[in-house]
Amino acid sequence: MENDTKMKEQIEATLNSLDNINRAEAPPYFYTRLLARMEKEKVSTLGKLLQVLNRPVVSLSLLTLFLVLNVIAIRGIMSSPKAAQSSGTAVQNFASEYNLSTNSVYGNQN
Repeated sequence: MENDTKMKEQIEATLNSLDNINRAEAPPYFYTRLLARMEKEKVSTLGKLLQVLNRPVVSLSLLTLFLVLNVIAIRGIMSSPKAAQSSGTAVQNFASEYNLSTNSVYGNQN
């Protein structure tokens, strides 16, 4: 019995201690500052990439890289007729190697 009364007294003491608690309040303009910081962090990931790309050194180096790649591609296209002729013989060699040669109806008929 004595334990029950002590337990009840402790419970009442605990509940009475909660009576004087006030609600916590945020400092003035806290929500506005929090939203501004969140927007700044959201833009910063994309903004950092754009800042790097907007630098003249980076943009000029990318432009030079694309120019070099285009020159290489154009040279490859200009030399492709020679490659097309040699690739035709390569296909014929491959076909004859694996016995895939077929007689053409439109070929030379003797």
